Amino acid sequence: MSNSMENKKIQEKNLFEEGPPAGDKNPKAGVRKDRKNVRWKHGVLRFYACAAMALFVTIAFGWGICQMVRAINEGEEQQKLMAQPGEQVEDNSANEGKTIDVDKLIARILDRVTFEAELNPLEESVASGMIDVAEGTDLRIYMGNGTYSDELVVMTAPSESDAKQNQRKVENHLSEMQKQFEDYIPKEAKKIDNAVKVRCGCYVLVCVTNDSDTAKETIDAFFKDK
Repeated sequence: MSNSMENKKIQEKNLFEEGPPAGDKNPKAGVRKDRKNVRWKHGVLRFYACAAMALFVTIAFGWGICQMVRAINEGEEQQKLMAQPGEQVEDNSANEGKTIDVDKLIARILDRVTFEAELNPLEESVASGMIDVAEGTDLRIYMGNGTYSDELVVMTAPSESDAKQNQRKVENHLSEMQKQFEDYIPKEAKKIDNAVKVRCGCYVLVCVTNDSDTAKETIDAFFKDK
């Protein structure tokens, strides 16, 4: 009797020391594993957030560099523009709200200035494709046939700053046209080099003609009379 009781106690002791069956899961181990997964996910999110921030900073830095280079180039273009030949009457900034009759000015130029070819107005869509002017600018272009470089350009901008931008654009237009004529009619290219170029307030005019003195006097007098 005493032996059976003693064996029973030994069995109960062994059972207690062995713990739960091998198939049962440890709750604490599961919690540790979940915490590890959460920490891993947080690490991945931080990595992507840092990568996105680095990409944004790189793009912003590159954009800033591009703007700086663009400003430098525009400054150089303005210096070249000021160094190029061409006439310019006084600015009309003191009379900012003052306007002129552009149609009357064009008619006077065509009547008084001698052109080697008859100048005809280009359609608005064609003219805008030749010169990329500032937004809101009224662009008028009169041209002769393809063997002559005679041309009249009149641009009316919304503001004086836009007119300065248009002046740079029309200089580019003249440079391209001059290169084209240099290849097959050099004397017409020289005519472009001596073009009359005037900016007064928000107005920019370019007149390509051998009669440049008359063109200058006509344009100058028209603005001074206003």
